[in-house]
Amino acid sequence: MTDFGRRTGAHKTTHQDGGVDEISIAGLSGQAADDQPAAAHALGGTKHTGATLAQLNAKVSDATLDDSGDTRTPTAHEASHRDGGADELVATGLVGRINLVYRGDPDIEDFTVGDFITDETWRDLSLALLVPAGAIAALIRIQVNDNDVDSKFLLRAKGNQYALNASGLRTQVSTVWIDADVIVFCDTNRVIQYFGDNRDFVGINLVIKGWFI
Repeated sequence: MTDFGRRTGAHKTTHQDGGVDEISIAGLSGQAADDQPAAAHALGGTKHTGATLAQLNAKVSDATLDDSGDTRTPTAHEASHRDGGADELVATGLVGRINLVYRGDPDIEDFTVGDFITDETWRDLSLALLVPAGAIAALIRIQVNDNDVDSKFLLRAKGNQYALNASGLRTQVSTVWIDADVIVFCDTNRVIQYFGDNRDFVGINLVIKGWFI
């Protein structure tokens, strides 16, 4: 009988990589029993039919490419972080630059002499109706007038024990107005403190010019 090169018995090595009768998976159908490692390939192209984030988003069910489940905001969205925006930022907890916010152009004083009790006692003054939440200090214009020379009116941060870190005015000439711009730190409720000599001042005017936030 003629031998046509038929092989019997163990011959798997002939079909493996480099064997004389190597099998190629090209053209085979079906699914291999073992998990197959993915070949190196570009993110875009025919394998994913998407090369940009927009194209890939179209193929992701929630179109976010993250695990939060929140829809991404568009590229230009800084207005949403402004005062009153849908995603408004607050300064609490932020580090870095502090901004001075211009209050505007008021046409009347915010506080006048009748708003103060001058009895040589530090008293609270709330700025909450004028200064927004998140502010850490206020820029204040003070005007003082008195019949006596050396009448004293001071402002300081609420909670301070001493008067060294305070700002204010002392009258230099009787019945002559004196004024100054001062920066006063406030607490989280926008409260500061004031102190006045035990005198009936002719006038005390305070105007909030702006705040630091």
